[in-house]
Amino acid sequence: MNLQKGILNSNVSLPLQESTTLGGSVVYLFEWQNDQTKVKFYAICQDVSTIGAQRDRANMFDITEGTNDPLNSKVILGNVGRYHLTIWEQLSTTNLDPALSDVLEPIFRSECNLFDTETSQYIAHEQTVTYIAHEPSI
Repeated sequence: MNLQKGILNSNVSLPLQESTTLGGSVVYLFEWQNDQTKVKFYAICQDVSTIGAQRDRANMFDITEGTNDPLNSKVILGNVGRYHLTIWEQLSTTNLDPALSDVLEPIFRSECNLFDTETSQYIAHEQTVTYIAHEPSI
């Protein structure tokens, strides 16, 4: 999955329907864990796909990055880069703790790339290296 930083990412498609075991108005608890910092971020994301044939193949989500409203599919991830994505199904629309989810095991795991349209702020470091050759004396 790819998300662009600071905007609404519409129609993010994920194959969750086949793994979903709860009936009724199920919601999905998303957990993003930054690969570098190991910090976790949570949001409850509503499935916006149409019930029927479309939902049988994939679930669609509108996820906004850059706004802090985790109960409404909005999350601030911060650093661009790679995240591990884990998703749980649940009936609660307010629970942001996977341990309190209705299902003990996650239904989906994947990687997520958060990218930005701006250039990376990478700073190159230069280092002077001096090589010394040692020759055996005869």
